[in-house]
Amino acid sequence: MKKIYSKYKSILDLSLVITSLAIFNIVANQIFFRIDLSSDQVHSLSPETKDLLVNLQDIISADVYLDGDFPAEIEKLKKALSEKLDEFKAFGGENFKVNFINLDEDPELAKEFKNQVFNDGLDYSDILISRDSKQEVVRIWPGIILRMGDQFKAVQLLQKGKFPISQVIINHFNDQLEYNLILGINNLLKPDTKKIKFLRGHGELDNADAWIIRDQLIKNYDVDTLRIKQLKVKYYNETIEISYNKYDSLIKNKIDSIYISESAIPVFDEFGNPNKNARRYITKTFQNQEISKYMKDISKISEDLDVLDGTDLLLIAKPKTSFSEKELFIIDQYIMNGGKIIWMVDMLEVNESELVDTNITYARPLKHQLQQFLFKYGARFNVNMVNDIRCSPVLREDGLGRIPKWYFYPLLYLDKPSKYLKNVGPIKTRYVCSIDTVGVDDIKKTALLKSSPEFKILRQTSVNYQNLYNYNPRNFDIDITNKVPVSAWLFQGVFKSNYENRAVSKDFKKFISNPIVNFKSKSKETKMIFIGDGDLIRNDFIKADNQIKPVLLSFESADYGTPEFFPRYGNEVFFLNLIDELLDRSELIPLRSKMNMPRLLKKEIFGQRNFWQIINILIPLILVIVIGLINQYMRKKKYA
Repeated sequence: MKKIYSKYKSILDLSLVITSLAIFNIVANQIFFRIDLSSDQVHSLSPETKDLLVNLQDIISADVYLDGDFPAEIEKLKKALSEKLDEFKAFGGENFKVNFINLDEDPELAKEFKNQVFNDGLDYSDILISRDSKQEVVRIWPGIILRMGDQFKAVQLLQKGKFPISQVIINHFNDQLEYNLILGINNLLKPDTKKIKFLRGHGELDNADAWIIRDQLIKNYDVDTLRIKQLKVKYYNETIEISYNKYDSLIKNKIDSIYISESAIPVFDEFGNPNKNARRYITKTFQNQEISKYMKDISKISEDLDVLDGTDLLLIAKPKTSFSEKELFIIDQYIMNGGKIIWMVDMLEVNESELVDTNITYARPLKHQLQQFLFKYGARFNVNMVNDIRCSPVLREDGLGRIPKWYFYPLLYLDKPSKYLKNVGPIKTRYVCSIDTVGVDDIKKTALLKSSPEFKILRQTSVNYQNLYNYNPRNFDIDITNKVPVSAWLFQGVFKSNYENRAVSKDFKKFISNPIVNFKSKSKETKMIFIGDGDLIRNDFIKADNQIKPVLLSFESADYGTPEFFPRYGNEVFFLNLIDELLDRSELIPLRSKMNMPRLLKKEIFGQRNFWQIINILIPLILVIVIGLINQYMRKKKYA
């Protein structure tokens, strides 16, 4: 009787378990939930994202092109994307739909489909997969096209180009998914694009120098260059005609490449045809050269007071030559009218190319004469350079290898990272100066970047590759009472005009007092950022596959071709965070910063990876066998 009861009880227990599992699965399919055990909830959608998705008024469909059969490394990207989109669907409901599209499914139409996707704004990535000392290239389309009615927005989820896949890149892809998707949806819902202008005319970084950051900004903003001191239309058109004639001459004479900013730019592509990608850049360079010649003739120049009207953000990156009084006045009044500026200013210039032929060069003061102008707004740019024990490497200009610690390239951060630096890598700087704050107590000032406690301040020093001892801060007594220098600040508030009670010429004073000028002595509430490094957003160039290519700001060009060539710097993310802050999109900053920073093994431990892999495989097996033997022994003992 007991055996029968025991038998029915077992069947009843099994039925209850099966029924419970069935009910749980039905409920789980109806209700989406995820338990995030991370301390800062990096794996959960932010409240702002959930609110946006829940309140969608129109249907948004996401066409996903990362689809197909891929190696395991790429499958990780595909799975992460699919899971994130499931979360978006859970909160977006019927107003958020997802379509996975394999561009290679139909070989006959694949090329046409890929051209269409490319024209819509997505680009491919060539992923290098290593297998038994061999490499294969897998081309993927890591992007989404969001559609709402007849509008669409391309969202690139992985940088274009050819590169090896790594856990760092996989983590970066995963951690940026929410930000990239929300940014795409925001741009679809709010198509009005804000205008960002790079100032030109004073030796600032050109489009090639800022190639990578411009490429990022162009995705979401209307980005262009601007000269306050401009050529009159007649002469400007002449420079265009001359630049095209020079380019045609290159083609006619079959010139293979031309050096621009110390980089060889190919005039022809690999098939011998004119390089369409380089044509615009080359002609623009020729035009800028002609403009520089024409600008020396005052009769050909105009300085319009309204030239900055409609500009939401002005970027001034590494000016080298002086500004005219009227240019400074126009910038000042732009600020008074609520304009926002990021100042990236060097005080000393080091021409590293001089180290090719000589063993020494010198840090020379730049002649932009901005120090006094910026002082009035509360920022004192010091004529110095900060050396730091925490620094990046440099590739010697004389071709004699790499210096692993170039103290002139400090890696800056903060002891307690602000929201702009949360989960962001260290910021690489080059010949950076310190910035002090002065006066203007009613301005809110936030330190953005500092050196480490082990620093050294240099002024108009010599620079050479041999005598590194004199540049190493640890070789000198460090006064712990000295404040760690700050090299970047965010100022926000109401600023006073540089031209309030300023001593100027009679003619200029008469100009300011003209009612048409509408001079303002106090600004609207606005923000400015001051950075003591003009190279913060400058990308290096490397030669890869017989082409000159810009290096991503997160990579170290001195490590190209070595295992150390992986993302390590946070310049790009940090700068984009600053852009979001100034353009009142600060809600995007925590999304971009939701990153799971990789904890990489030390080199000495990395060599033991095979041992630990074996341990990870054998220990679970041994535990299962031991538990099985114990269970069998207990059963025998019980029923023997």
